[in-house]
Amino acid sequence: MSDNVHVIEYEGPEARLDRVVVERLSPTLHCSRSQVERWIEQGDVSVNGKVVVKPAFKVSSGTRVEVRATVEQQTHLAPLEFPLEILFEDKHLIVINKPAGISMHPGAGNSEHTIANAVVHHVGKKQLKVGESDRPGIVHRLDKDTTGVVVIAKSTPVLAALSKQFAERSVSRSYTALVYSTPRAVRAIQTSEQGEVVAPIGRHPTNRKIMAVVEHGRPATTQWKVLERFAHGTLVECALKTGRTHQIRVHMNSINSPVIGDQSYGDFSNLPKSLKEAASQFGRQALHAATLAFTHPITDERLSFSAPLPEDFRALVDLFRRG
Repeated sequence: MSDNVHVIEYEGPEARLDRVVVERLSPTLHCSRSQVERWIEQGDVSVNGKVVVKPAFKVSSGTRVEVRATVEQQTHLAPLEFPLEILFEDKHLIVINKPAGISMHPGAGNSEHTIANAVVHHVGKKQLKVGESDRPGIVHRLDKDTTGVVVIAKSTPVLAALSKQFAERSVSRSYTALVYSTPRAVRAIQTSEQGEVVAPIGRHPTNRKIMAVVEHGRPATTQWKVLERFAHGTLVECALKTGRTHQIRVHMNSINSPVIGDQSYGDFSNLPKSLKEAASQFGRQALHAATLAFTHPITDERLSFSAPLPEDFRALVDLFRRG
């Protein structure tokens, strides 16, 4: 058996496979929930001798789990000199207000202009031997064009602890979104002051580049609350109970109120010409990670952070307000 194969003899109540692996291996490997999900999905985890590729697979007492785990701890990312708006920093973690137009970590065609590269420059490679080599310290993600509060770990124990908080949903976070409405249509956001969307999310069946509400997707829950109503839009606060890719964008579109400016989801053809042009000039989805609260893994202090709407977002809301 190779050195990177870890065996878990599980005894306990029925539980998700990814959670069992995280809880048993994170104290030694400092692995995140997302790392474990990738190991499972790429066939590196077996249950009682059979490969399982579903993170939500249920394991019961007496189950033998084998994990072929490779944890890279030295980042290879090039430092990027980029002005980070820091909301909080200590030797364990850093909280920033992410701007629009920059991805959280490298992806196809972009290996140097990301928040991860900027953090490498700010903190230094020696202090970022954490997590995966191309995502050092990244606990959670915002879309490239979504702004707002994110937390990044500086050490492997802190990364594992924060990842566990996200997995256990003890983190509190809210988003502000400007979504579509029209004066005469009857939409959920126009008939209620608040609501909840509970709908599974997975890859779109025909367009694999986007997500959709699909029958066999991963469970997802978004709570929304009206902040202000306009003739052709509504400002809402969205709270995530899960953290799926494009979750708010997909869920709000599923109740016929897509996020204004979203080029992947929604039909805005009935917007008045002036507002349609304003949304086009805005150039991205009107979505902002407004608040984030979590427990500091080292001090055990509950920390809360908020970031105001960017100036261009406020200007867009003002245009909708004037109608």
